[in-house]
Amino acid sequence: MEMKKQESINLIDRVASHRNLWNAYKKVKGNGGAPGIDGITVDGLKAHLIKYEEPLKRKLKDGSYKPQPVKRVAIPKADGSKRYLGIPCVLDRLVQQAILQVIQPIIDPHFSDKSFGFRKGRNQHQAIALAKNYYEEGYRTVVDCDLKSYFDTIHHQRLRAYLEEFITDKVVLKLLWKFLRSGILDKDILIETTEGTPQGGPLSPILANVYLNKLDRELEKRGHRFIRYADDFVIYVKSPRAGERVMTSIKKFIEDELGLTINEQKSKVCGATAATFLGFHLQNLSGKWDTDQSSPPRND
Repeated sequence: MEMKKQESINLIDRVASHRNLWNAYKKVKGNGGAPGIDGITVDGLKAHLIKYEEPLKRKLKDGSYKPQPVKRVAIPKADGSKRYLGIPCVLDRLVQQAILQVIQPIIDPHFSDKSFGFRKGRNQHQAIALAKNYYEEGYRTVVDCDLKSYFDTIHHQRLRAYLEEFITDKVVLKLLWKFLRSGILDKDILIETTEGTPQGGPLSPILANVYLNKLDRELEKRGHRFIRYADDFVIYVKSPRAGERVMTSIKKFIEDELGLTINEQKSKVCGATAATFLGFHLQNLSGKWDTDQSSPPRND
């Protein structure tokens, strides 16, 4: 399905509506989490919104709202490395959530049905069931692609162009751009953000899916059987030779068209029974799936 622009709707009025802002507050409150760089806690957000709702609405509508830099937090990984989250201030979280509630119903229907991550009503178990179907259809070689530092290397100009295929409201687009460019504060050092979308804010998952929707559509156009869950994706083919051919061509598309990098060390062509995807692997030829809890799927 070709992506199409929405009709010209003043989306920012819906973002800044009383009901939408308070629904966003409930979501942010329910999610909890640490404060951002301003120190305001989730518990303090209600009083802040009651006091400053009208000025907030004005700033959102006239385009003068300015997000604060996110606070960098390092999360240790099992292999000893670190994954970095960007924690927005709670008010920025609320604004991001308010935007998300308006743009998600517009954008999500255009996503591929082979995309399962960060989407309402879709999960890793459905993804694994599809993998099993591919296997049973005779597609028993897997092209397992790992994107190197995906969230940190999303190209901002390309992302903006992709967003413009769905959203025509210039104020909303400008606000999304401001969040992308708001910067990262790491131990009192301000780092400019010229690429990437920090993991940790409500908008990060949908922006990541918008970007890789281009990959999904290319894979569909080529007739591939694939599954994507956030930045993890696999392509099922019928032979190792076909797998090597697909790996080469998809690597070129990802690097040339999306400006992303394939992690050569972690990407491979292998038999489906040897592949692990979302912490699952095919245990035997009868299609029994077993889980490896050492690498659970991320959903942040």
